[in-house]
Order: sequence, then structure tokens, then C-alpha cells
Amino acid sequence: MNISQVVVFSKSPEFRMLLDLECKSVGGFTPLIRDSFDEFQSLIGLIDKIDILIIDEPEDQVLFKNLINLTNEKLSSFKQIFVLSNSDVLIRTAKVFEKKNIEALVDEFKHLLGDVNNQEEGFISIPISSLFHFTILPFDLFVKIGEGKFIKRIPAHEEIDKTTFSSFLQKGMTDLFFERKFNRDFSKMLINSMINQIERDFNSIDEKLEAADNVFQTTQQIISKLGLKPKIVEVCQSVLNQIFSDVSGGKDAFAKFLDQLRIQSDLHINYRLMELTCFTATQILNEIDQGVDPEKVKRLIFTSMFCDFCLNEPQQINIRSAEQMLKLPVQSQKAINEHALRASELILSYESAPLEAASLIKQHHGSPNGIGFPTEISPKILPLAKIFMVAQEVAYQILIQSYRPPIDILSDLKSKYIDTPLEDYFVLFVKSCRPA
Repeated sequence: MNISQVVVFSKSPEFRMLLDLECKSVGGFTPLIRDSFDEFQSLIGLIDKIDILIIDEPEDQVLFKNLINLTNEKLSSFKQIFVLSNSDVLIRTAKVFEKKNIEALVDEFKHLLGDVNNQEEGFISIPISSLFHFTILPFDLFVKIGEGKFIKRIPAHEEIDKTTFSSFLQKGMTDLFFERKFNRDFSKMLINSMINQIERDFNSIDEKLEAADNVFQTTQQIISKLGLKPKIVEVCQSVLNQIFSDVSGGKDAFAKFLDQLRIQSDLHINYRLMELTCFTATQILNEIDQGVDPEKVKRLIFTSMFCDFCLNEPQQINIRSAEQMLKLPVQSQKAINEHALRASELILSYESAPLEAASLIKQHHGSPNGIGFPTEISPKILPLAKIFMVAQEVAYQILIQSYRPPIDILSDLKSKYIDTPLEDYFVLFVKSCRPA
């Protein structure tokens, strides 16, 4: 199919972002997305032929009925119609997918987009940090020297390591390119390499932390482009199991890892924050339950792994309040504002997620609907979400103030939690830090 136009109606920020990403990464174009009926009606009235129309059923059933009626009136204008709905859809030529089968819709959608590029032509960018895992690659790597112009810089089967890429990084180049026809092979290599890294014996804590950090960063990059695929979840599960084993080791293990995480500034703060948040949350749970509850710990580890995967840039993890966010460009504000909601929607497609995982992720900044940074934490969010909020903020402050004794940092944080729904959990963590 020669795709020239993709039109989407959806009120879901996650679904809109997903389709926008797929169109750009696979088809190289931007879809036309609307979330109001009037704008949608005006749009399709202006376009004679639409290759793909996608309707995501809204909660408002009157609105959904109007969308169906309008589509039927303009039926001859659409080559292909996809509808994401749990209701009966009276559009004769539409392919209907249940809400829980969003992955099937996206797969078929991507298959149509794939026909545009034949998946054989052109180049794909890949972050240099994702290439550090390999000693050789079975295909050439290129740099972009102009619009549509690329030149080979690293030949296939040549030995590579971090030093291979140092000159590119020094020039401010963070991405290289490979030919699109190797996309599937490269994705498989990345994922298998990650599994092999995390599922082996390590000689030291430093070695294990570095491997898990690499896996975490690469997983985040793949998920941002491909979604939460089963093989990727398998990689994540390996990391989750490793962390669970570590955090269940008690206070001695906590103290040992704390020292390592604080001084290893070469590790990404995103990974260090995830690891330390898990330890901190486990300490609070241990005080509440007088012993570690494995299922609750697993929920919190899962939340820590995925809660920030929908941020656009890794450094956005440093935005911790609405005041900080308002200083950023509008596009960045939108991504940060919606990242909790979008991450929770992502997890809903993963049937093996722990109980409450999607809700915990959605609420991890204190907002019941997963949007923004509320000035007052809702008392209605889940108890585990409150524990997670305390744990992540404590971990973040300990990491960015690694030059200070943690006990001093906790003293400064105390006023932040007084007379809030989080105060009791903060007090429990402070209590857990005292010598037995």
C-alpha cells in the first residue's frame, strides 16, 4: 500500500503517542491525530482519500456513535479502517480489535506501513550507547553526512568496543546508522545480548551493577521504539529477579549496595535510582510487615523498573515538580506531564504484570489519574504507591547529594513530609536506618 495519509481519532495520550512513534519510526511520516469530534469531522472533510483511518473508542458512547455514523457516511474515502473497541461496531469494512488486543492492531498497522519502505531501503538510527554490548556486528555502521546521504565508518565484522565510538562521542554524535534491512537482526542481537549479560555469574558488585545498568538503558531504548514485546519482558524479568534477590538480603546488603551506588557516578542515574528505590521501599515494607512480603516487594520492583520508561529523554528524571517542568519547552512538558499515565497504559498490555502494577505506576507522583505533579498528594492513592513515592524521593536525594551523609539528607527531607499522607512511611524508613 502506498501510504499517503493516516488519520486517527483517540482521546488516549498513550495510544496517540504509540501511533505517532510507529509512523515516524517505520513509515517516516507523522499521522494526523485528533481528539475532538468537530476537528475530526473537519479534517476528513478536507481529505479526499485516506489510506488508514483508526478510531479508538472513547468512553462517551454518544460520541462513539457519531464517529461511526460519520465514518459510514464517508466510507468510500477510506482504504483501510481499524477500530479499537469493546463494543459492536457497525462499519462494514472495518477491522475491529478489542481494547486488550491493542498489540494486534499495532502489528497489523505496522505491517501496512512496512509495505511503504519494503523494510529493505533506507537507514535507521541507533544510540551509540546501545552498541557498547557487542564485540563485532554482522553489518556496517554509517554516519549521516547530509539529507539522505550516509558514509560507512565501521565495517561489518570489525572488532569494536567503547573506544571505537569515542571519536564520535567527542564530536557530539550520539547516534550511528545501519541499513534498514538489518532491523530485525539487530533487534534480536540486542535482546539476546541483554539476556546473556544479566543471566551470568559476576565476580564483583561493580561488575553486576554495570551489566544491569547496560541492560536497563538498552531495554528502555527498545521499549520506546518497539513497545513491550514478550522477549523484551523476558530481559526485564531477569533484571527484576536479580534485584529481588538483592533487596531480600536484609540491611547488610542494603548498606553494601548503597555505598556502591553512591560512588559509581559512571552508572546512569535512572538505573541507580531504580535500584536504590527498590532497597528503600523494601526497608519500609519490612518495618510495616515485620518481615519481607515477597509479593509486595515484587510489585514495587516492577513499578520502579517501568514507571519512567515513557519519558522522552533520560535526563527528564531530574524533573521532580511542576515548577521545574514549567521551565521546559511545551513538547517536553507534555511528555513529562503524561509519562506516568502512558507508562501505566503500556503495562496494561502485559498480562504477567504483578497485581496493581499499572495503578502503582500511574500514581507514582501522587496523582490518581497519572497526569502532572499535584501540589497535594491525594490520600486516595494506594498505600504501596505512597511507599513508592517516599522511596523514590529518598533515593533520588541520596544519589544527587552523594557528597553528604545520608542521615543529614533525611533530616532535611523531614519537613517535606510533615502533615502529608506520606509522613508515616517516611518515619518508618528513618526508623529502619537506626542500628538494631
